[in-house]
Amino acid sequence: MDYIKIAKVENVIWHKRGISLKGTLHLTTHHLIFTVNNSPREFWVAYPTIASVFKNKGSSLISKYKHHSEWEKEALYADKDIWLFFNIKVITKDYNIFSLDLESEKNAQDIYDSLCKLTILDDVHKLYAFIYSPNKAETPFDSWNIYNPIKEFQRQGLNFNNEEDCSWRVTDVNEDYSFCRTYPSKLVVPSTVSDTLLSYSVKYRSQHRIPALTYYYSKNGSSITRCSQPLPGITQQRSIQDEKLLKEIFDCAEYKSSKNIIVDARPTTNAMAQTALGGGTENMDNYGFNQTCSRMFLGIDNIHVMRDSLNTLVDNFLVDNDLYLPIDKNVLNSDKSNSWLKYIKLLLSSTDTLVKSIVFNNSNILVHCSDGWDRTAQITSLLQLSLDPYYRTIEGFMVLVEKDWLSFGHRFCERSGHLSSQSVFHDNSTRLSISLAAETLSLNDKRENELGDFSTLNSPETKISSAFKKLRNGTNIKLTSPVFQQFLDCVHQLLIQNPTRFEFNERFLRRLVYHLYSCQYGTFLFDNEYERSSNHASKQTRSVWDYFRSRTSEFTNPSYNSSSDSEEDWILPDWEKVEWWWQLFGRKDEEMNGPCRDEDDQSTLAKKPHSTVQGLKIPKFSLKIFSKK
Repeated sequence: MDYIKIAKVENVIWHKRGISLKGTLHLTTHHLIFTVNNSPREFWVAYPTIASVFKNKGSSLISKYKHHSEWEKEALYADKDIWLFFNIKVITKDYNIFSLDLESEKNAQDIYDSLCKLTILDDVHKLYAFIYSPNKAETPFDSWNIYNPIKEFQRQGLNFNNEEDCSWRVTDVNEDYSFCRTYPSKLVVPSTVSDTLLSYSVKYRSQHRIPALTYYYSKNGSSITRCSQPLPGITQQRSIQDEKLLKEIFDCAEYKSSKNIIVDARPTTNAMAQTALGGGTENMDNYGFNQTCSRMFLGIDNIHVMRDSLNTLVDNFLVDNDLYLPIDKNVLNSDKSNSWLKYIKLLLSSTDTLVKSIVFNNSNILVHCSDGWDRTAQITSLLQLSLDPYYRTIEGFMVLVEKDWLSFGHRFCERSGHLSSQSVFHDNSTRLSISLAAETLSLNDKRENELGDFSTLNSPETKISSAFKKLRNGTNIKLTSPVFQQFLDCVHQLLIQNPTRFEFNERFLRRLVYHLYSCQYGTFLFDNEYERSSNHASKQTRSVWDYFRSRTSEFTNPSYNSSSDSEEDWILPDWEKVEWWWQLFGRKDEEMNGPCRDEDDQSTLAKKPHSTVQGLKIPKFSLKIFSKK
């Protein structure tokens, strides 16, 4: 409560999706709450979901009417000039964009300062999950143990109890996480490989993330293993133990003539450039294994590029969602602006190629990127989702996320920016000297790029303001990125392309994006299994899966047909039919994707409400949507 300079403000005007409402703003320890006058309606916003906050002079409606010859007055403002107001615009990480108009500058400043203190935290234990009490529906569930690694690999077809017939074993080499801090305590490796060999090979992989099994395809005995990049460096060092481990992995296959593939998810130039930093990629002279193994680069760019791509969408097309001003879908879908969809297509086309290799060529796949917790998790989980119908059920998808994302150490806290940063707050009502900022800009452009902060805006004033704020606050936002959300976007594409093959619906994915950032549950608060264990997350917080399991009727796909998986249980993505996930971004299908391309879909389109929004676009702010110190 010491962080709250003002807890309640009346006569606030709330703008969201083109609707303006007058009511009361409440600031609590973990939520911003807006209540509508003479109405039971309430709007709740969890502070960790906040991506950007802007304090501006004038009403939010100035953006809507600034080009009109005479100012248009709204009934909500009576006879007051809309320039006499102050507004606070909030952009959340799940694209809930709204603005608040206030008559008092002091109230606006107090709200702004309070939001800053309530959003920027120095300890994960201050997040809402550690005081959240479940409702009656969630109380009976305890989903922390929904994933059991031994049972899951047995479900895949491995019989660890029969050593003669099983080529794989479970090792406890990482039981206390001293072997690899970011890996799970249980690892599955070839039966022919000893823990002694593992202890030597671990030094040759970045972050000690050795090749380990994540999926066994029982139809033909093929495997999907994952790891991090090797560490040959400039001197091209090699590890006999690492080579032995990988050969034994490939030899576990039932079809010895199968073509094995080392999949490096990075662009070729990026992988080669890592050699100067001590990393690199496999030397196929050592990993060819008598021409039974080949290497494939997928060309997927790094976390900085993905963050920049999504910022482009928000900065240029979604920023006006509070007033619901129209977007130019022709520009949105041009080659320059749809880079987010380009990367979705790349992930799905890579999935298509690798699934075909596994199904038709009996290929064993080893996947890695740099550290093996971002692009690697995306590829391995999309492969399994396409191959195994179990992962397309509600429970199975939870197990998949637990295994390939949580257990194998995707850095959820770091990538999501749960503790936020000063850089997400922008007070535009008190402009700094443009001339002074201009001098700073020329000196700091290089520094900006090194931090992975690639501004997509062309406005000199906005760029100057953004650069000066970063200098003043010393912000480093280079480690945040929407990696998991990008994976969920790919899952959404598979869902709409295969509407009868998924037990869960689109709302399930959208609510998962929300709870990725809400910090209401403990599932996504830490960066790996070790941190969750040492911080007693299962005892002090609730699992996010309690939320979904207690509301299965809301998230079940009525078109789901489990029998459709009885003959051909794998699916292939059609990467040429990728569309914007318009529900997530708070727009309409026809606004982002254009008119339906299939006559059979015209009836569906006709049922959708038409937009009545009128207005003009406002100058774009520098919305750094994933920001963290």
